[in-house]
Amino acid sequence: MTETTEPTRTAEPQIISDALDVIDHALGDFFSRELVSSVEVTDVLLDVRTLLRRSDEAATAPVTSKGDRDVARA
Repeated sequence: MTETTEPTRTAEPQIISDALDVIDHALGDFFSRELVSSVEVTDVLLDVRTLLRRSDEAATAPVTSKGDRDVARA
């Protein structure tokens, strides 16, 4: 029997949407050209990586409550 497991973390839907927008925009731009420089491709990959990294950092950031912030101010 094949068993599927759920991922331990799910990505922030807005971050994924933003990353897909970056990819779609770049593909639209690249599609109409014969040559694409490696610098341009690297820029797109770095943009996507940055967006996905933000999602990873948000998932691992500690959650603080209002009470925690009040204690920190005292």
